[in-house]
Amino acid sequence: MDAPIHAPAPSPSEAASPAPSEAASAATAAPHGSFAGLAAESGPDPLPRIRATLRDGVLAVSLAGEFDHFTSAPLRGLLAEGAARGARRLVLDTALVTFCDSALLHALDQWARGGGRAELATASRPVRLLLATAARARRPGPGGPQVVPSLPRAGGR
Repeated sequence: MDAPIHAPAPSPSEAASPAPSEAASAATAAPHGSFAGLAAESGPDPLPRIRATLRDGVLAVSLAGEFDHFTSAPLRGLLAEGAARGARRLVLDTALVTFCDSALLHALDQWARGGGRAELATASRPVRLLLATAARARRPGPGGPQVVPSLPRAGGR
């Protein structure tokens, strides 16, 4: 039985935004130099999005957008809730992550310190760069903060 774990409700700015069809028509109708025109051309949405499913002790999490100190809080909460519900294995899909910093590593480190195992299904370039940098960093002495040096590929690939 699938037991979805949902990310927090949209922020007030998301709730106040126009419907997608209204936003698309406003962006296409706006002149090139206008704010709406520039927003439409700005590329991927930086707002963090999290989708998760818990089944048979496996927490499958898909991330999209940007993850920093502030925007990783919902992810940390979701991982804690998944662990409380019995998840011991985490499978991450980060193909749509456009930016991440050490906050993502910290969330994964907390998962590992709680006895969980993490695997990477797919990774975007920013996530690969972050993990490669973390793998090159020296580990501090006992009791100090740890970084996730690498994550195995899901399914042993």
